[in-house]
Amino acid sequence: MSKMTTGHTVQARRVDGHEHACGGIAAGTIILTLDGALPVEHLTPGDRVITRSSPRVLRGVSVRSETGVSVVRIGASTLGPDRPDDDILVAPGQPVLVRDWRARALYGAERAMVPAHRLVDGEFIRTEEMADLRLFTLDLGGPAVIYAGNQELGIEPETAPA
Repeated sequence: MSKMTTGHTVQARRVDGHEHACGGIAAGTIILTLDGALPVEHLTPGDRVITRSSPRVLRGVSVRSETGVSVVRIGASTLGPDRPDDDILVAPGQPVLVRDWRARALYGAERAMVPAHRLVDGEFIRTEEMADLRLFTLDLGGPAVIYAGNQELGIEPETAPA
């Protein structure tokens, strides 16, 4: 079920009665790097990924292929005007930075790191079943908020700690 390119293990936990990886970004999702916007599946160790704090060197990429998996689809323009600019798929446990009413409603804060499954409303952010899916986890040496989609119009998922 899992293929790891770096030797790191992907933590799993139960969400809505099913076991899911804690995080993961679907193949095809654009990630911002200092060399431009690249699909997550084209990233390799040594790439410099743009984060909210500063560019970080990518230490490794974990890839997991699953069949019959639940994912969260964050619809276009759901997290703000044109944010994201296109639908983005993430694992249910993928932490996503929210900076709107959702952060205030869920955590009483102006911004919060929220597992994607907690954002599901059934209409704009929804759970879907996928027949086959590759999910990528990036190792940036510690937690970091990256840009998926593009800096102005994407989402801000958190990478897994080392």
